[in-house]
Amino acid sequence: MGSIKEFVKAEQGAFFIESPPFDLEGCLEDSSNITPIIFVLSPGADPIAYLKNLAVQKGMDKKLESISLGQGQDVIAEKLIEEGSRNGSWICLQNCHLFTSWMGKLEQI
Repeated sequence: MGSIKEFVKAEQGAFFIESPPFDLEGCLEDSSNITPIIFVLSPGADPIAYLKNLAVQKGMDKKLESISLGQGQDVIAEKLIEEGSRNGSWICLQNCHLFTSWMGKLEQI
């Protein structure tokens, strides 16, 4: 632990240096078909296991679609989003940073 963290822990308590547990179910409650959940991740972080487990808990494991974005994946992603909006599927778009040129279109969708 770095000296700054040690100082904050000693002066303010561990609460101020520990990340809160990830609450995907709480995020789900705050989302809707027009208010998506967006993960901004640090390198190495991968919430997919959490998402798959939540899908199982909610009976959505057969209705979870995932796609890794990149050049040429826009047509597939748009189709998945359209189908998901009709049938209630969950759509997970991964690696959006690889297709920044499509993010404006995604926002319109």
